[in-house]
Amino acid sequence: MESNQTPNNQMALRGVVLVLALIAAAAFVLARGLDDDGPAPVAAEATAEPTAEAEPTSDSAETPSGGDTATATPAPATDETQPPASDPAADETQPPASDPGEPPECRDPSTIGVLVANGTDVTGAAGRLAAELNAANYVTLPPVNAGAQTSSAFYFRAGYEVDAQCVASQLGVGAGPFFPMSDPPPGGVTLETLGNAYVLILIGPDSLAQRPG
Repeated sequence: MESNQTPNNQMALRGVVLVLALIAAAAFVLARGLDDDGPAPVAAEATAEPTAEAEPTSDSAETPSGGDTATATPAPATDETQPPASDPAADETQPPASDPGEPPECRDPSTIGVLVANGTDVTGAAGRLAAELNAANYVTLPPVNAGAQTSSAFYFRAGYEVDAQCVASQLGVGAGPFFPMSDPPPGGVTLETLGNAYVLILIGPDSLAQRPG
C-alpha cells in the first residue's frame, strides 16, 4: 500500500509545480503585454513646461491712480547734518544805536520862526527870551502876552518837533515839555498872531520867566 502512495504524491507535486510555472508564465506574458501596448509613461513623453515669468507689479508711487504714467520725481532727501540757514537780515551789520546824549539834528535856525508868549505877570519876560533866541539866529516874531500859565511849554507844528527841542536846548531847558500845536493855538494865541512861526513858547512862572535880560 505504501509503494502506491509515493508515486501519487510525486505526481501531485509535479502537477502543483507545473500549475505554478504556468501561472508565472501567464503573469510574465501579461506584464510584457501591458508594457508594450499601454501608453508611454507620462514622465517619458511629457516635456517640462516653461517657467512662467513673474508679472511686473505696478509701482503705486510712480504711476498715479488717475492714469498718468509719468514717473513721480522723489523729493530730495533732507540733509539733517546741514546747519540751519542763517537769516540774512540778522547777518546784516546793524547801525549803532544813537547816543541819547547826542543833540538832535536841527534845521538852520534862520529858517525857523519862533513866537514867545508871556503867560506870567513878570514884565518883559517874553521880550528877553525872544532877544536871546534872535541872537542865536532864530527868526523871532514880536513877543505877545498869553493867558496865565502854570508852567512853561513848547508847542510845534507838524514835522518840527526836533526844532522845538533844539530851541529848548538853546535855552537850557531841553526837557521841554513838548506838545503838538493845537488849532486854535493854546494860551489864547490866535492863528494870525502865530503867523509863520513853527515853534510857540508859552512862558510860565518858572526859570524861563526869570531869565536875566
